[in-house]
Amino acid sequence: MRIYINILFSTLVLVYGEKDCCRNIGKSKAALSEVISSLQRTNRLLGENSLISSIEVAFHARLTPYITLGSRQTVIFDQVITNIGQAYNQHSGHFTAPFDGIYFFACTFLRPHNATVLHLQMVKNSNEISRGHAASGGGSQTGAMNAVVYLHKGDVVKVRHFPGLGPQIIHGDWSFFTGYRI
Repeated sequence: MRIYINILFSTLVLVYGEKDCCRNIGKSKAALSEVISSLQRTNRLLGENSLISSIEVAFHARLTPYITLGSRQTVIFDQVITNIGQAYNQHSGHFTAPFDGIYFFACTFLRPHNATVLHLQMVKNSNEISRGHAASGGGSQTGAMNAVVYLHKGDVVKVRHFPGLGPQIIHGDWSFFTGYRI
């Protein structure tokens, strides 16, 4: 910081000459120091609430109970682990875009060992953007899906049971929904 004040002083000497510079340098140096101090105070006050961090959006949530899903039923990942920007609602299962931009979403899920199959889809508003499947077979089976999409402010992304299928079970504690703004 002091180096900038010295550079300014040197510039004033070159521009105004020694005589005029010496008369005005004290005032210029004091004004510059005051401006720099003000900027430092503002920066400290902003801290974590700066413009850059205010546009960050990311969430990570877990499903805790076992759920038997009906056709098109939204999966509500009820245990929020991360929710920067507060865009994910753990009561509705909806992520609502707070800003226009490109977003990444992923969902990993588990079908219990005593269930047959599990079909899920990720939707933007009401349009499918990804689908996932946990196959039948011995033991529990996993499924996953992800998507990169452009969202407008207010667009909603959620995970739901695939339309037109009968009841299927999703395993709690091993199923997650994640997303963030790129």
